[in-house]
Amino acid sequence: MLIESSELLKLYKNNIWLKNTIILDASWYLPNLKRNAHQEFNNAHIPGAIYFNIDEICDPISNLPHTIPTKKQFEYYMQELGIKNNSNIIVYSMDGIGTSPRAWWLFKLYNHKNISILNGGLKAWKDIKGPIINTASKITKSKYVACEINKNIIASYEEIKKIYNSRNHQIIDARSAGRFSGIEEEPRPGLQKGHIPNSINIPFNLLIDNQGYLIKKDKILNLLNKNNFDFKKISVSSCGSGVTACVLAFALEFLGKKEWKVYDGSWSEWGHQDNKLIEQ
Repeated sequence: MLIESSELLKLYKNNIWLKNTIILDASWYLPNLKRNAHQEFNNAHIPGAIYFNIDEICDPISNLPHTIPTKKQFEYYMQELGIKNNSNIIVYSMDGIGTSPRAWWLFKLYNHKNISILNGGLKAWKDIKGPIINTASKITKSKYVACEINKNIIASYEEIKKIYNSRNHQIIDARSAGRFSGIEEEPRPGLQKGHIPNSINIPFNLLIDNQGYLIKKDKILNLLNKNNFDFKKISVSSCGSGVTACVLAFALEFLGKKEWKVYDGSWSEWGHQDNKLIEQ
């Protein structure tokens, strides 16, 4: 699940990854941060890396930001990226773990078997003097065939309406405490403030240390216990638009918990003006 930069550097020096490894930069930023992830990738990336555009590898028909692509859409995007069904995928983000778990989750959603995240992201790679380039990688279109979607790890709006009051489920909001409580403005216009009823708040950034690494397992456990996380229930992670919710999902999988889901629409869908099921 996690690969350290030192391990990746060994693969690079041995030219092992040239055989079957695809490196993806899945950096993404909220619009209000005014950062261009694709341009930053063009300026500096790991040799051979390809940019995984979260805002493009989605369903373009949806009126919500970067919702999951259909099976055919995912298949098309993977073919365009030159990814094969047996490719060993390693995903990273510019500033650390960052948004790479969103790409990890999408691959898991379509049952791709070999997918890892670079712990510490590009920053960790730079820290050990890993080579950086600014030239585009050659991509050979593949014949990728997408599997059926794994419905066990995704939650819909209708499902959340049924389970928010359930004894068998727990919704965890990965947004900041201020957004969860409704004292901070939402970065996207037209959304209400607050949270899904009965949900708990575990901001995703608490799972990442100040160097961009995923915190150790014992610290994850302590964080979850401190915030009334219930390991017996099916976990459903939510956030602003389904990106940072995947950080929480990744942490749960890292701990060995298998019963978890990501609410893809998240607050971009739930927080619409007509929804009355909102707490502050």
